[in-house]
Amino acid sequence: MIVLAKKPYLMPSDLKPNEPCPDCGRYQNRALTIDAVMVRDGKILLIKRAAKPYKDFWALPGGYVEQNETVEDAVRREVTEETGLAVKNLKLIGLFSSPSRHPKQAVSAAYTVEVDGEVVVGDDATEFQWAPLTELPPLAFDHGEIIETYRREIK
Repeated sequence: MIVLAKKPYLMPSDLKPNEPCPDCGRYQNRALTIDAVMVRDGKILLIKRAAKPYKDFWALPGGYVEQNETVEDAVRREVTEETGLAVKNLKLIGLFSSPSRHPKQAVSAAYTVEVDGEVVVGDDATEFQWAPLTELPPLAFDHGEIIETYRREIK
């Protein structure tokens, strides 16, 4: 007799917090993302988000770390995809892990990044701006906190 499972897999939303998956024993884990802080002449590069969450809000370039990719390679890839810029140097600002920072509770590794080239709007953005660090528009996620940490500890 063959017994078929109800579903081939469980979604994270199927599990209660701290409940292991009955199929693989793993727990619902939080994703890792990156955010890139690029500053020139007292202005920071922001993109306007093209998709939810925070569609049409200004944000730092960034995104998810993919399988088989280092965090640093994710920074390089995301910066190039979203801005067309080539990353020369990068330095970790810090980790941002408040569960309320992202709808999926993603943890962010934020980096300050030196780049070459001219900005070209990429796949996840509708436009860009170099905003004065002293006059920021409303920002997505916890990007205001990331920028403030950069200003306080890195700059």
